[in-house]
Amino acid sequence: MTNDTDDEILSKLNPGIAGTSFTNCGRPAIKKVPEKNGRKLARVPFKVSRLMEFCTRRELVNQTGHDVYEWALVVQKELLDNALDAAEEAEIAPRVSIAVNGRSIVIQDNGPGIPAKTIEGILDYSIRVSSREAYVSPTRGAQGNALKAILPMAYVLEERHGDNAAGETIIEAAGVAHHIRFSVDHIRQEPRIEHARAPSTVVYGTRITVELPLLWDGRYDQYDLLDGNRDRFLELAGGR
Repeated sequence: MTNDTDDEILSKLNPGIAGTSFTNCGRPAIKKVPEKNGRKLARVPFKVSRLMEFCTRRELVNQTGHDVYEWALVVQKELLDNALDAAEEAEIAPRVSIAVNGRSIVIQDNGPGIPAKTIEGILDYSIRVSSREAYVSPTRGAQGNALKAILPMAYVLEERHGDNAAGETIIEAAGVAHHIRFSVDHIRQEPRIEHARAPSTVVYGTRITVELPLLWDGRYDQYDLLDGNRDRFLELAGGR
């Protein structure tokens, strides 16, 4: 017969308490778990300026809901919608012309013309400007910030040129041509916009010229957004 200690006897009767030491009062002593010496992972939040929400390909795809290969159709549809809305608000029958000049889309309407103050607001990327912001429409007017999304497109398509990347859009109304050159200040993380004015023959209505340079990426050496969407572009124009 072996002379087992009290701890050994309890261990045999209940293996679950094996290795537990007891105090003189019969209560198990709590063993301290050694603390780990590893450092806690601290995540550092990165701040991204909201002024850049329209200045990258990913952001423009999010804003428009269309991949870059469909941007020619986005420009056409949004400018057509703007023209039709302008005529509707002026209570006149719409008259819209669409032309392709090289790699630029030119759309002209017979509406009241975009006011200079509205153009100034469009160029301010810290705010949203829309005459339909507080209204809901089942068809047109769903994207009131359309021009804010269109202006950076040429820059994004030219982004491979780095600091020299830029795109130009011309908005003509009330006898003034607004030449808008869009680029990005990468240091300050904000759009860099040059706005020059010149006389225009467009006195009534609005004429907008949007440049769409060739797209260069991994899928194609160069891709013409207008030529690649020719059939759908003509279908959309003919359907109006």
